[in-house]
Amino acid sequence: MSKAKVHVVGAGIVGLATAASLVQRGYEVTIIDREGPAAGASQGNAAAIAWTDVAPMASPGLWKQALKWLADPLGPLTVRPAYALKILPWMLRFMAASNPRRVARSTEALVDLNSAVVPAWERLWRVSGTHNQVRRDGCLQLFDALSSLERARGRWAEQRLYGIEVEELDAGALRALEPDLSERVVGGALVPGWMQVDEPKQLCLALADWLRGQGVAFAVGEVAGLQPNAAGCDLVLKDGGRIASERVVIACGAWSKTLASRLGDKIPLDTERGYNITVPEPGVLVKRMIMLPGHGFVMTPLSTGLRVGGAVEFGGLDLPPNWNRVEAMTAKARLFFPNLDTAGGKRWMGFRPSLPDSLPVISRASRHDRIFYAFGHAHHGLTQSAITGEMIADMIEGKTPAVDPAPFAANRF
Repeated sequence: MSKAKVHVVGAGIVGLATAASLVQRGYEVTIIDREGPAAGASQGNAAAIAWTDVAPMASPGLWKQALKWLADPLGPLTVRPAYALKILPWMLRFMAASNPRRVARSTEALVDLNSAVVPAWERLWRVSGTHNQVRRDGCLQLFDALSSLERARGRWAEQRLYGIEVEELDAGALRALEPDLSERVVGGALVPGWMQVDEPKQLCLALADWLRGQGVAFAVGEVAGLQPNAAGCDLVLKDGGRIASERVVIACGAWSKTLASRLGDKIPLDTERGYNITVPEPGVLVKRMIMLPGHGFVMTPLSTGLRVGGAVEFGGLDLPPNWNRVEAMTAKARLFFPNLDTAGGKRWMGFRPSLPDSLPVISRASRHDRIFYAFGHAHHGLTQSAITGEMIADMIEGKTPAVDPAPFAANRF
């Protein structure tokens, strides 16, 4: 008996990983995207397989720090004035998700999901031949204020409770690992289990090439809506075209909210606009990924150069970029690496699809059992993509996923 034909809407890393799981199980898969593989957030992320990051963004103590950041229009967190009223409902839900009981539930769900991340990625790297694109050098967390370092110790203690190795280091040990660091650093930690990929866009393109070799078809088109029917679902394109499908996976990141809404699922998805700059010749040596939690950005050595990026800007999908945010980040980066040269760097801004409780939606549509959701991963789309793809493939096959999908259901809101 032949298996169903599946259309995956979205050619970012989550859509590609989902297609990979499906094609290995014998499904006929087509990926449809407005532009093609890795055209959105998947090309500009920080390249991290951050499975050790199990704390939800919503937490009881975050608001004190957030208010300080919001006072700086170029700080790690900002809301564009033109978007303030639109983001208010999301912010209220975020505050509700900061309740200690809800934070505990979200943390447990993230621990379960992230504990399956590395095995799922190992399977995908191996079968697709992309295993040589991953680095296993760990990640350094750096602090330039003793108060921030002290707060971090509490988070590290919680990570250790879940079996995550965190090695606290003094300033001298950190500079031994990263000799170009300035004297500004007062302490930090090495998280050795953290991994990163050489270059996220290149990984996506390599996966896309492998998928084509497995018979997966790629189509360019913008899906404007879906019309369920007895045989499955019709994809209605913006240009008026229609595509008949037996199963559909919505994995188009920040653009998933509208499609889900038209299917009856009112999911409170919004976008964190992230900025970065990738510098081919940075003038400094950064050996491994570096996080600066007190300043809200990261530095990642890629095969294409050094990427400096991060921060959170709420401004929706339509407002133009504020490139001053890149300049602010690079100015702060020079406090830690004084010889950093950003000349010739390529700037980028993209949209992270985020939900108030920091959990993605990995689920059937609430009202349609042949339509599935795989979106809302925020900062962890690359990290959680391989396990998300396996979970969706299990659901389509009618199997129970290895990770309990209940916390990620579309109807939890």
